[in-house]
Amino acid sequence: MKKVGRNDPCPCGSGKKYKQCCLSAEENRLANDRSNAIPRAIQWIMAMHAAAAREALDEGFFGSLDGDEYALLLDQHENTYENIVVNAMEWLLADGFMTVKGHKRRVAELLLDRGGPSFSAEQRQWIECLAATPLRLYEIVDVIPGECLTLKDVMPPERPPVLVQEKSGSRLACKFDLIAARILPAEDHFELSGAAYPFPRNQSWGLLEQLRNELEGIEPDSPFAKEITSVIIPDHWLGRFVSAFEIPQMFDHVTGEPLLFVIDRYRVKDWKALDQALSGEADIEGSRAEGWSRMFERGDGLVRSSLSIDAEKRPNRIKVSYRTQEYADEGRPWFEAVAGAAVAFVSREIIDPEQLLADLQPSEIRETPVQALPPPEMMTELIENRIRQLYVDWADKPLPILDDRTPREAIQTPEGLNQVKFLLHTYEHGEARQAQAQHRAPVSYDFLWQSLGITS
Repeated sequence: MKKVGRNDPCPCGSGKKYKQCCLSAEENRLANDRSNAIPRAIQWIMAMHAAAAREALDEGFFGSLDGDEYALLLDQHENTYENIVVNAMEWLLADGFMTVKGHKRRVAELLLDRGGPSFSAEQRQWIECLAATPLRLYEIVDVIPGECLTLKDVMPPERPPVLVQEKSGSRLACKFDLIAARILPAEDHFELSGAAYPFPRNQSWGLLEQLRNELEGIEPDSPFAKEITSVIIPDHWLGRFVSAFEIPQMFDHVTGEPLLFVIDRYRVKDWKALDQALSGEADIEGSRAEGWSRMFERGDGLVRSSLSIDAEKRPNRIKVSYRTQEYADEGRPWFEAVAGAAVAFVSREIIDPEQLLADLQPSEIRETPVQALPPPEMMTELIENRIRQLYVDWADKPLPILDDRTPREAIQTPEGLNQVKFLLHTYEHGEARQAQAQHRAPVSYDFLWQSLGITS
């Protein structure tokens, strides 16, 4: 029987085109039928071969983890753990092997062989396609929220992008996000299989380096390449949940003191007197509406703030903020002498940024309530100090992602220049997303572009 085309008359006799009539219902039926393929497969495996399946997962998907690291996975947030289970079970169906009656068998072959679960034709086709499709790393190059994603293969990058229908995932995705997934054909479009492995771009260098090394000289569509990516990608993804979050010690650029955010809160008894007192100080800039800052000139000629004064949401309350204990020790008596009877001290709060970030895993920073973080301007200061310390010698430091060349060496060739720009855009992308989640201004990476004398 000839397949009905999208623009053909609908077989139901309505006189409408097929795409404007019964196609949608047919696509929904097929999608719903396909959606039951994986749950039915998992139910059968756990009913018939539960012990072998758990052994296959422990040795395969979770094989790179030791006992302590595996225990850390069990302590993850409920939603995170559910995502891990979803990815693990799909990996078992697509790439796993189990020992059954003394013989090592592909899980997909067991499912599709005689004696396997009862699949519909569409479900059987979906399992076959899942097992044949490799897990690959993609860069999101375009997003239509609630509708679709356009994905470009990172390895090899010369492949044309693929438009994927994806409703839920596209609502949270941003351009240039990295995600590992399986793209499956479905009727006249493409879909994601279900499992997804998001990778922060600024934490992806080890993954990219290992993929390039292991896939060098190997046909991208070969079974060997599929086997390689099915091991490397889950290993790196799981490692994000069990790796220690290393926090470099952070210092103020001028004093050399460790950063320590100190916030003094005051009740304002006379706003007019406070305005007059601050406006009479030569080193004070700003106003009540935008906040005040006490400025000083550094030895290198740059002007910097030693404290900031901002109105709080509560009526007649202000906060005076400092970046180090030294600034606070010198600033508080200065401010109280200037303000005089116009204010009354209420309380002092001290936030240790190193301890704050040490208590958070990278994946948790975005989920942390804003009120649990320092004020936005202080959070930006914290991150900026961290970034500048991490990248203090970046331009002249050999990087694995640049084939052990320094950025300054790499930009001497067109290919290397593109790699360095990709790297810098990656830094900016990650910082922009984190800043948005924390409701603060993003830290600029202009100092890195300027250090190389290049532009985006």
